[in-house]
Amino acid sequence: MMSNRPIASLRLTLATCAVVAMLLAGSAASAQSSNAAAGQGLGGVWFVQVTVRSCATGAAMSTFNSLVTFHRGGTLSESTTSLGFAIGQRGPGTGNWAADGHDQFDQRMIALINFDTAANLPGTPGFNPALPISPGFFTGWSIVTHRVELIDATHATSSGTNEFFKSDGTLYRTGCSTAELVRFE
Repeated sequence: MMSNRPIASLRLTLATCAVVAMLLAGSAASAQSSNAAAGQGLGGVWFVQVTVRSCATGAAMSTFNSLVTFHRGGTLSESTTSLGFAIGQRGPGTGNWAADGHDQFDQRMIALINFDTAANLPGTPGFNPALPISPGFFTGWSIVTHRVELIDATHATSSGTNEFFKSDGTLYRTGCSTAELVRFE
């Protein structure tokens, strides 16, 4: 009768080898993923923290989060959580991006504004502190134009302008903003 010890020892050795192989494969995949991120420039999905700023002073006025995907071929898509807009008031952003120098990119996107809302600003008549602070918006669209600069493979910054148009094409507000981007991996 044959002992089960050699078989158990062989199984333990094979299991150990399998675990080591999985760990090495995971490290290699992670390194390849990082190398791929380093080589793809701006392309991919980014978590973006946007800060609306006073154009005159640069002072921060509000902050909110967005997700931006820079697609191959130079298009982009965006989704945001800005509390300045009522639920469903602003559609997703779509636009273009292009390289403009080493690790620098220009982006421009447009988003529809689906309905009007009145302003709700502290210190103005009718201000309601129970509602989100908002400058108010008209039905139409907004255009965001930013200059993006890669810091490294997973971090970038951007700054630029925001323009708001009524549905007849009349520009009624401009603004400034900056953003911190972190690549979603």
